[in-house]
Amino acid sequence: MSQQEFITGKCSQCGEELRIPAHLETFSCMYCGARLTPKDLVEELPPLNLEGDPDQLMERVTRDLLSCIAGREALRKEISRNRFAEAFTAYEQSCRPIFDDLDMACRLVPDRRDDLLQQSVNSLLDQLEQRWAAKRGSRALALEEDKMIVAIFLVPMVGRLNLSVSDDFCNLLQQTWVQRYPKYPFYVGSYDAIQEGFKKRFKFCFITTAVCEAQGKPDDCAELTAFRAFRDGYLMETADGPDLVEEYYRIAPQIVAAIDGCADRADRYETIRRQYLQPCYDALCNGREGECKAHYIRMVRDLEQEYLS
Repeated sequence: MSQQEFITGKCSQCGEELRIPAHLETFSCMYCGARLTPKDLVEELPPLNLEGDPDQLMERVTRDLLSCIAGREALRKEISRNRFAEAFTAYEQSCRPIFDDLDMACRLVPDRRDDLLQQSVNSLLDQLEQRWAAKRGSRALALEEDKMIVAIFLVPMVGRLNLSVSDDFCNLLQQTWVQRYPKYPFYVGSYDAIQEGFKKRFKFCFITTAVCEAQGKPDDCAELTAFRAFRDGYLMETADGPDLVEEYYRIAPQIVAAIDGCADRADRYETIRRQYLQPCYDALCNGREGECKAHYIRMVRDLEQEYLS
């Protein structure tokens, strides 16, 4: 077997040194996540051109930040193992110029950096509050819907850009959000963690696996073993069972991703365990598969309504 050939060079986005198999036509930078081709590798990054008016840059930032959330409702349907990466990449491409401007403004006037970051965060949340007030229906529901976009797309996207402001912006947004809306917290997650979650849970029972993981139970615990046997046996043999399982595999990753974006996700998983999974398990242990199925359907419908509707 011939020895594999490699090409080396620096990422044109972050400047880190990369060593890539020569046969790859596209690849991701292992440091910043940027999608590259061999032509994108450089020997050295050009010197940073610190030009521009920071106030004009910030005017664009505060004007455009809301577009990272408003009008993005369709993204909730893209939170699945097969669709998330493509949707996230498109989202990143459309939102990146806003954060490039913010990063440049902070580099131009480093003594104002903290104030500019706080200005951007306050402006975004102020505009969101105006958006929620203008919407018909429940303000709490509108807040939760936008929080999902913030936690699963906006914050991981800014983090993956790996700009000089990335970490501070994400942490400041999370802290200011929690101060304003303590009943609706989220945590600072990453794109890689979300993708890894899809990979880990794809083979099995997404929600039950997530609940058991939150309790520290192993993958072969009694509950997961029983639920998998129920799914592959009794449920698949019922008339509507295959359709129910197919629907579950379609929407469950979105539900888990939405819950994982919440800072109180441990409490939410405990509620799901107590309200749905424990009655399911008790029914299974006592040979009442039909009752277990009824609990299962109610769980999926209720969680779909809460997190995806």
